[in-house]
Amino acid sequence: MPKIILASTSPRRKELLEREGIDFIVDASSIDEVLNENLPIKARLEALAIEKGAPIHDRYPNDVVISADTTVYHNNQIIGKPKDEEDAKKILLSLSNDTHIVYTAVSIWISNIKHISWVEETFVTFKDITKMIPEYLASKEWQGKAGAYGIQGKADIFVKNVEGDIDSVIGLPVTKIVTILKQENVIQ
Repeated sequence: MPKIILASTSPRRKELLEREGIDFIVDASSIDEVLNENLPIKARLEALAIEKGAPIHDRYPNDVVISADTTVYHNNQIIGKPKDEEDAKKILLSLSNDTHIVYTAVSIWISNIKHISWVEETFVTFKDITKMIPEYLASKEWQGKAGAYGIQGKADIFVKNVEGDIDSVIGLPVTKIVTILKQENVIQ
């Protein structure tokens, strides 16, 4: 049986795969995450997910490598991780009482046999969170998170509606990944 390698140091992605009972190891590459501005948004993100996993696939050519990239997209702009608390506040105010898209690009190498990649698209609508922002900023939970929030934590109270896969918003569409791994006879 091939090993499954998660090419990501994200604790959330690790938790999602563990929740599914998947046996895997973590081995991530450190690449400069540069998006190709000439490509449409989804193609840009898919290329980045592939780029993150490629060196790990080279290291484990006979195994299964899963890599991903999650991005918040609002008003035709990529909303990255906030630089500081003031930036987090600005981001959260812009998302308040509005809908944004969370894209998670996934790349899976099934040994040297097959490569599958796609972009999962989830629409997240926030209620008016203006009064909730100061307490959330004080929690420091916004640090290191695209869009300045983690839907699986304290920010779950911000959410009015999710249209799509909530696991994808957390960082990995595990239901689809499990389906693919079963179809490819990687897991039972």
